[in-house]
Amino acid sequence: MRGQMTAPPSAARHGGLFTRSEASAVGYSNYRIRRLLRSGLWIVVLGSVMTTLGTPLTPVTLAWAAVLATGVGGVASHGTAGRLWGLRVPDDPEVHVIVARDCRVRRAGLRTHRVPLPDDDIATLDGLQVTTLVRTIVDLLLWLPVEAGQAMLVDAQRRGLVRNSDVRHHLITGPQRHGMHRAWTVVNEAGNAYSVAEVRLRRVLRRAGLSGWRENIALYDADGLVGWADVIFDAARVIVELDGRAYHSGAEAFQADRTKQNRLVAMGYVVLRFTWDDVVKRPDYVVQTVQQALARAAA
Repeated sequence: MRGQMTAPPSAARHGGLFTRSEASAVGYSNYRIRRLLRSGLWIVVLGSVMTTLGTPLTPVTLAWAAVLATGVGGVASHGTAGRLWGLRVPDDPEVHVIVARDCRVRRAGLRTHRVPLPDDDIATLDGLQVTTLVRTIVDLLLWLPVEAGQAMLVDAQRRGLVRNSDVRHHLITGPQRHGMHRAWTVVNEAGNAYSVAEVRLRRVLRRAGLSGWRENIALYDADGLVGWADVIFDAARVIVELDGRAYHSGAEAFQADRTKQNRLVAMGYVVLRFTWDDVVKRPDYVVQTVQQALARAAA
């Protein structure tokens, strides 16, 4: 095998990755493996998992590395699975995988989770076993800080990847695990929100004891759909709108917002507009303005 540096055939099934034992099984001696590693022609990815020079380390290959490092039965999970599903997840230097309870593999850069994993919670992406989208979201809600989990869930809802009700169902029917209170806090606050700003606004309204409102309600006039009200107090005919930079920038969006507001005012609604800074830095101002509008409507 003098001069040989190609990966074992199994690498074609594993995103270009292979283990030391797979290399040995096709004739590579320990001496030859060490020479290839020292020369940089082979590269250690995770533990005993290797690849050849030039193989891109994508989320898929890193997920394969985690599964191969833990042996048969490992399932890519948490942030590792989240990146494969296209979720908005924070950068994480560790690769996550759910393993059997008797698995004791420890590798730098590898985070193993020994938690229940029904077959229904396992999907296959390009031959790789990963947690399903909903299970991945639930795992992340149990794992991430509240703000990061909130941003991830709201973004997934906005893009139509998941419904809040699906996540609720999984939390209800799944086993009790550490982090359940944090996960339920995020899910309850998110509702069917399409931005983190909406979640913050609802939190401000609830903490102020304001009630009688609904969120993301479609409104119509004689010409058809006017738009969606971020928050509406039906009895008082007061609407609260949020001007987020991410969703209200550009000339077309600016014009659409003004046309929408004019049609709502013509329908007899009072429209209040707040920014992200209002909700986050001046919540008292938001509450006071809403209360004043409600008081005028009740007079």
